[in-house]
Amino acid sequence: MFSDRWKLISVLILVAAFSYWALEKLTEDSAAKLNKLAHYPDYYMENFTTLTMNQDGTPKNRLNAVYMAHYPDDNTSELHKPELEIFRIDRPPIMVTADNGWVTSNNDVILLSGNVYLHQNDEFGNLKVELIAEDARVLVDQKYAETDKAATLITKRSITNSIGMRAYLQEQRMEFLSNVQTTIEPRQAVQ
Repeated sequence: MFSDRWKLISVLILVAAFSYWALEKLTEDSAAKLNKLAHYPDYYMENFTTLTMNQDGTPKNRLNAVYMAHYPDDNTSELHKPELEIFRIDRPPIMVTADNGWVTSNNDVILLSGNVYLHQNDEFGNLKVELIAEDARVLVDQKYAETDKAATLITKRSITNSIGMRAYLQEQRMEFLSNVQTTIEPRQAVQ
């Protein structure tokens, strides 16, 4: 009888040890899988500025934001209150602001959301063109922006509303995709 108790105790100890090991292994595997699937930032910055240069040393673009978080799982970055300045050859730069932004892993596409505002000044610093949209996609290297949402273009003498727009920023050319309505203010008569 004494040996039967020891056998039972030994079996229970082995079952408990195996159960502990199995539970520990399952917990490790689950934690590793969750960490692999998790979308947590590995670093963040507040009130930062980055300046990207062309091969010849001239500025290509400048990006400011109130907050930026980098995510290592997909190598993307999230931005709050981004301000993008796109430099162009022989023309004043274009400024783009938004409530939020998301930058792809290779930094060539910026998705902007919430109150996207693009504007360009003339060579004297006067406002030349304004573009207002709900969201936009900017391809920085191609100096190109587009949206499939409502967009409004405002110039000194006209307002154009459309659904969808493509902007070729270096060429200063825009395409309006659908439901286009333009109002042109008449020139003032010279007396």
